[in-house]
Amino acid sequence: MVNLQADDLTIEVDERTPGRLGLGWLGRSNARNPGSILHPWFEQLFREAKERKMAIDMNFEKLEYFNSSTVAVLIQLISSARDRHITMSIRYDARLRWQALSFDALKRVLKTFDSNGGTPAVSIVSR
Repeated sequence: MVNLQADDLTIEVDERTPGRLGLGWLGRSNARNPGSILHPWFEQLFREAKERKMAIDMNFEKLEYFNSSTVAVLIQLISSARDRHITMSIRYDARLRWQALSFDALKRVLKTFDSNGGTPAVSIVSR
């Protein structure tokens, strides 16, 4: 799987851990419509993860910023991973106020999925 480079955002793919695809988010996700870039790339990544029976680990600790449009895309991606029965984990840096606020909100949205009978597809942890 190739890395994603789009404007100020880079997602580096790490395949060194057996059974896991590591995704390191770097830079800034500030595109007005990040879904136009992220959805096709993740579609390919999800296909590969499913075929190879791999989990996905997303690491946001080094990301400098993402906008609300990116949060909406993340919710869609998590839902898509859940529908495909792909295990996903998300790591963020709670010491960064913007990350703590963003991921706390994301956790609340995911609880809604879970309370509506959805299978939890993602774990969100902070350092």
